Amino acid sequence: MLVVVVGIVAAIGVPLLLETVNAWSFTSRFQDNAVSQSIEAMNRLSREIRRLKNDASVTTATQTQFSFTDLTSTAITFDQLGNLLRRNTDGLVDIDNVSPLAFTYYNDSGTTITTPLVSPNNTNIRRVTVSFSVLAGSNKLNFQFQVRPQNLRRLNEKFK
Repeated sequence: MLVVVVGIVAAIGVPLLLETVNAWSFTSRFQDNAVSQSIEAMNRLSREIRRLKNDASVTTATQTQFSFTDLTSTAITFDQLGNLLRRNTDGLVDIDNVSPLAFTYYNDSGTTITTPLVSPNNTNIRRVTVSFSVLAGSNKLNFQFQVRPQNLRRLNEKFK
């Protein structure tokens, strides 16, 4: 009798257990993919912002958009369209469900700049913080990093 009861419980329980494990595995892979794509997007944003050409090459610096010319004189704009993180008009890597993309700008003294100077003036931006969130299934993953463009001189370096 005991063997029959254990057999019935196993026949019902094992498929449910396997279904739960498969669902967890799928969710885990989906989240891992979202994290790796977000890290790739962060690396690309960071790398390209660091290659900003000079103090006069920033053309737009708002909370939701950052446009500049890089060392090869290529115009680059990072922004968000709906849930898509974009570089110029193309999606940045294979990442979607981004919300919200935000840029914060800092001057020489580390103070936040609410209205940065942009071209044709020399910009007062010295560091840029980029933040965004990615929805991976039911999980919201937050990403934030800070970049110091290599060709933006500090105020006291301009007089050397």
